[in-house]
Amino acid sequence: MKRKLTSILITTCMILMSVANIRAGGAFQTYDITNATPSPIAGQLLVRAIPVRWDTRSIPVQFRVNNTMDPIPNPLGASFLSIANATTALQAALDHWNSVPTSFINMQIVGTTANEGSIGFDMVNEVNFRTPAWFDIIAESVPVTLIADSTLAAGEDIDGDGDSDVSTGITIAQDVDNDGDIEFPAGFYKAGTILDNDIQFNTKNSNGYRFTVDPAQVDTNESSIDLEAIATHEFGHALGLSHVPNNQTSATDGTGATMFPLVDTGDPPEELSLRSLDIDDIAYASYFYPEGTAASGPAALQPGDVPFSSAFGFITGELRHGILNQPIAGGYVQAIDRDTGEETVGAYSGAANLSLDPATGDLFLLSDASKAIVNGNYVIPVPRGNYNVRAEAIDGSPILAAQVNPTVQAGRFLGQQNFLEEFWNNTKESAVEREPGEAKNTHVNNGQVSSGVNIVTNRVFNINPYGARTSVGFINPPTAGYVYAVAFPAAEIRALNGGTPTIIQAGLFDTTVADNSVPVVFGNAWLATGVINPDNTATIDLVHPLRTSTPFLGQDLDLAPFYFSEPKELSETIRAGIANGTIKNLFLVLQIPPPPFPGVSHHPPLIGLSKQAPILGRSYLSLDGGLTFSRRNDYNFRFSLIASRPE
Repeated sequence: MKRKLTSILITTCMILMSVANIRAGGAFQTYDITNATPSPIAGQLLVRAIPVRWDTRSIPVQFRVNNTMDPIPNPLGASFLSIANATTALQAALDHWNSVPTSFINMQIVGTTANEGSIGFDMVNEVNFRTPAWFDIIAESVPVTLIADSTLAAGEDIDGDGDSDVSTGITIAQDVDNDGDIEFPAGFYKAGTILDNDIQFNTKNSNGYRFTVDPAQVDTNESSIDLEAIATHEFGHALGLSHVPNNQTSATDGTGATMFPLVDTGDPPEELSLRSLDIDDIAYASYFYPEGTAASGPAALQPGDVPFSSAFGFITGELRHGILNQPIAGGYVQAIDRDTGEETVGAYSGAANLSLDPATGDLFLLSDASKAIVNGNYVIPVPRGNYNVRAEAIDGSPILAAQVNPTVQAGRFLGQQNFLEEFWNNTKESAVEREPGEAKNTHVNNGQVSSGVNIVTNRVFNINPYGARTSVGFINPPTAGYVYAVAFPAAEIRALNGGTPTIIQAGLFDTTVADNSVPVVFGNAWLATGVINPDNTATIDLVHPLRTSTPFLGQDLDLAPFYFSEPKELSETIRAGIANGTIKNLFLVLQIPPPPFPGVSHHPPLIGLSKQAPILGRSYLSLDGGLTFSRRNDYNFRFSLIASRPE
């Protein structure tokens, strides 16, 4: 089962909380009041959403483990995990980040703390297994940051405990007075600087987890989880990374980035995969803390280090909404390896303003895009190579805007996260495109910028005869397997665009898997013709389909596109068939592969189902390999047909 972890972003004045989730391709964000101006909302300030970072004077970042519950509580039985063994696992998680050769981030556990209460802003970076009563997720990372450019003066009490938190005579943050908390060197710090970061894990009897440290202990019990894996994710937040939607690497690897916000606690390979950083994780740890960018200090090259500029280049551009004609805040732009098809590094587009109530510290999203959206620019750090560049919306599948950062939330609030994914196709890039699946190559050299990869989202017609996903299915297939189909009547297609001819471009299939570590691979996808019989069965011509994809790579908890080749010629064939009566219906058809099915559950790939009314009776299921299809009157299968105006 896919379980959610949460991360909460706290600044000195406000709380931004993700909705029940663990929180990269982008940054954790706070806001900056340094150059605030009056907001369109009376009495409030217009402030910029900005990333959070550790200042180089805070490196190495020092964590302490709360030792007041030793051994650590186990909601499934007798406690067995000592603080000493947990600390070893926690440092191993930190070392996954520390060992990135192109990043100068360095995080260390330096001791323990005996805090008998909850985590809080106390200038101690605490790792805690004491679970408050309200806690209902696996783990969270809680940073406290500066919200303005600030000069910290010696003797200043930042956390309000009566003890100085700033000292002269030091150049690195450290415990000067040996009281257990950190003092910062006096001096100037930028807004977004992290002052304190705590991490807590859920060990409650009611909804907590048994944390293990030995890979051999990882099992299918959904209330048991590998500590090193989850800690690796949480420490990613601690260095400033936010969530990414990367949850499937390729057709042979169903695992994704460590910073994807869901973890399948019943899938041991998925759990353990979080211990290994994905290229997206590595790229952003390096981009935020680039090795070899200073002559001295943490960023200076040491033995074993690799200069960031010798290992990464950049793809840059703008993401723009083709219907709204606005730069997009928080769209996701990702580089796909052109040779292997693997998903690599992505970035969230744009910069955004927020409205701050200075009296309460509450933040508000703005409804005026001209005030809210600063730009739609993006920067993707990638290794040398050839890439297809893809844009997709953060629309809830597979992650929510609220699980990322305020910039993405601003775009969602303004109605910008409603476009279909597409590839950059260079000179053909436009709001109206014939082939949104056509991808032009973007070549990147290390140390150089490949610029001008500007994407305009498409204006399309989306025939989607279904409601929200309410469940997924189906398991336990018969010997011949399952073949799913959705009908699109000729009259509906003819009526598109007011009856003016359209280009039939693609189908969309809502797909997923039972085990996160398994890629979503179906046996076949077809666009075919067929008829609906008087007995409400369907006869579909799979011997002479209009278009085929064998196999078909789906997406996990998302709508996977089936781009049709030569869509102009295809559309002319469809129009002619509708006109002469030989095409009564188009069908989007998806077939599961033959067994055995990979993964611990041994289930086939699944499709998204909707029970939201009305049930339209356009979904069909075959149990005999596609020879006969029976109507399903209990669900709408979540398949869509996509069309566009002619260029």
